[in-house]
Amino acid sequence: ESSDTYGIYDPNNPISWEDHQPQSMEERVEERVECLRRKIKYYFMNPCEKYHARGRKPWKLMLQIVKIAIITIQLVSFGLSNQMVVTFKEENLMTFKHLFLKDYADGDMDTYAVYRQADVYDHIEYIILQHGLLYNNTVGNHEYEKNGTTYTPLLLCQEFYRNGSIYSGTETVEIDAHVETGKHFYCYNQ
Repeated sequence: ESSDTYGIYDPNNPISWEDHQPQSMEERVEERVECLRRKIKYYFMNPCEKYHARGRKPWKLMLQIVKIAIITIQLVSFGLSNQMVVTFKEENLMTFKHLFLKDYADGDMDTYAVYRQADVYDHIEYIILQHGLLYNNTVGNHEYEKNGTTYTPLLLCQEFYRNGSIYSGTETVEIDAHVETGKHFYCYNQ
């Protein structure tokens, strides 16, 4: 059936040149239409049908399967790598919370807040103290940079808007766009 449909050459039954030449215009058009139908039918076949029709191995299908396998391997390895980075970041964030936030306990992040100015100063002093003791407190690789025999100081940067006003009646805020920056260095002797 497939050899009739797709015109596979049979060496036992050679076709003469005259048999290929249509006798009339209608036969020429009909032959072209049939040829186009065979090409279109072959074009829309799946790789298995093409293999049965022509006997050629589906190299393009094999190439696509190899590409899918390579891309899947890349996605899995990227996902595992990304998972390790996210885990490292979360563990370090938890470490820094325990080291530098005063009276921090796990699960307290929803209620952890500082409301009074004196408490803000107490927390900043606690952070500075903890930074000074970082080398002695940490088990892992968390410590500050050392240049020769001196340690890099803790740098606290503050940025304030020059002027700002809050109008509670209309719930609007008016802020001057100019920012003033203040830097404070805290040095430690080890």
